[in-house]
Amino acid sequence: MNDYIDVFEELYLKSEDPWGYDHRWYEARKKQICLALLTRQHYTNLLEIGCSNGHLSQHLALRADRLLAIDASNNAIQLAYKRLQGYKHVKVEQRRIPNAYPSGRFDLIVISEVAYYLSSSELHQLIHHLTHSLTPHGEILCCHWRHEIAGFELDAQRVHASLRKQLPFHHYLTLSDPDFIVDLWTVGASSLAQQEGSI
Repeated sequence: MNDYIDVFEELYLKSEDPWGYDHRWYEARKKQICLALLTRQHYTNLLEIGCSNGHLSQHLALRADRLLAIDASNNAIQLAYKRLQGYKHVKVEQRRIPNAYPSGRFDLIVISEVAYYLSSSELHQLIHHLTHSLTPHGEILCCHWRHEIAGFELDAQRVHASLRKQLPFHHYLTLSDPDFIVDLWTVGASSLAQQEGSI
């Protein structure tokens, strides 16, 4: 099985945007969908796991009082730091999950395109951390490419199935695109309309 850190470092040496976040409509559409699925306009304390070069981070920063953006790749972190240096409420840190999972409580955790690079045991550890790091009004959004990830133990289907089975939170929704899966969990079971008193 590949070490995803080595894979990422090599990718970011070849290109500052190896997946085309800044110019592909596929990535722009996926980003818009993920942002639109969040149940709240603004969050106090946000954690982004797998921030890559900071493309999504800069949009999440507009919806948070504090954002901690983490990635395992040093090259990716340098690019994210450069992109996000104008946001004083954003911290960018190199951390490899699950062993270097940050302490604290978050009212939004975003996991994007990274969990399938873990082993099954590492994913189990990550889920344990997630279970204990949400505020009473917290939520988790998870998005992954659903096609084959060559050389790794997991894929999107296995990651999301494990999360659905093991996370103790309310499963708010699933969006199943032909190319990616998005799942959202909330601590509370009320829908957005119920929270706003429309029901």
